[in-house]
Amino acid sequence: MWGTRVRIGSVTLLDVIDQRGPRALIRRPAELLYAAMHNRRRTLARPVDLPWVRTGNGDALRFLFIGSGLAHGWGVSSHRSAPTGELARAIRAISGTACEVELVGDEAMSAATALDWLAGRADTTFHGAVVSIGANDAMRLTPVADWGARLVNLLNAVQTGLPKGAPVILVGIPDVHVPNRVRSMNPLALRHARRLDKVAHRLASVRADVTFLPAPRLGRYAGLRPNSDLYAAFTLPIAAAVASAIRESRIAPSPFVRAERFDRPEVRAIVESPRAEDVGELHDLVVRAAAEFHVSEAMVSLLDGDRAWHVATTGAAPVAMPRALSYCETVVATGEELVVEDAKRDARFAENAFLDLVHAPFYAGVPIHAEDGTVIGSMCLNNGFPRAAESVDLERLREYAVRAEAVIRRATSAAGWLDAALVG
Repeated sequence: MWGTRVRIGSVTLLDVIDQRGPRALIRRPAELLYAAMHNRRRTLARPVDLPWVRTGNGDALRFLFIGSGLAHGWGVSSHRSAPTGELARAIRAISGTACEVELVGDEAMSAATALDWLAGRADTTFHGAVVSIGANDAMRLTPVADWGARLVNLLNAVQTGLPKGAPVILVGIPDVHVPNRVRSMNPLALRHARRLDKVAHRLASVRADVTFLPAPRLGRYAGLRPNSDLYAAFTLPIAAAVASAIRESRIAPSPFVRAERFDRPEVRAIVESPRAEDVGELHDLVVRAAAEFHVSEAMVSLLDGDRAWHVATTGAAPVAMPRALSYCETVVATGEELVVEDAKRDARFAENAFLDLVHAPFYAGVPIHAEDGTVIGSMCLNNGFPRAAESVDLERLREYAVRAEAVIRRATSAAGWLDAALVG
């Protein structure tokens, strides 16, 4: 049905449902469609480095970029070529001032999970923020009232954390594209995006220091495979709005010393200064695990601070995500293995908006330990459909975890030797 546009005269069936019928009738199919699209993107390149980019030297303007959908950067392997880097360069080119942009979010971040992703990142070291979310809310037909309430909460958190008077640019939802075989859903998602934009525009109009920027027009790049040219077209109008806000608020650049992001040396070694041989070995482990257990995704996940870092994965999981939204948080908190046959039927995870968004109802994970015995993560399996607990041999999964621990310890030892050499 979803691949066919049924016409009644000059009106399609989807037009009738969209305008007159209960949109809830097709909300769940739309949610499943989005999850399938998200999982198919695992074949695309995506940024795997840390999500901040600095341009220029000396004192700089620092902007927090809260982004999902197009803002995340599918199709490129570094944030320097993704919207984060393009935005930093464009702000510097227009303002003439060094600029640093830090991304908070992921393609799969929705309005329902944005506060978890933010997790106190907005603070007085930033000079302002750009908020660009909503593409997946448009695709999933998030109710307008829910969208409005969540956006209010997000803006409250952002403005409370930033210095008084710091500008916030609220960006409209870019064009929503779907595969050709489900092209009939595209007009519905686009119309819903415009509804969500109207709410965002009204909210911005009644809040001090918040400016609504209509979705940047992508011109000839619209609908094409994501690349740095598309991201440059997307971020240029945003940079112009930021530069205008800077002039009006008379913001001055300032020196900045980056706060330490990691408490555990094991996580820092793998995430911040990975060696090619360690990354390759962990990747081989998850590829073999996914094949052996016949699951859609296998991962090595390490938890530190408020983040879960997926240091190796066969799927489309974000490089980092809020640990509060992760199955692996339960493994680390209890120090025990965890099997979830169907998250929708498990009270601990049934209301987890992120798991619902990516549609990962099955999970099996065993602890990964640091050398001192502390549980710092998990060797885990995800699947797009529920499965029985006995379908996974946990003893065999523990063997994979032990191999991952060995790689992580070697990486930590090598990074420690390097740090000592640099200090000496």
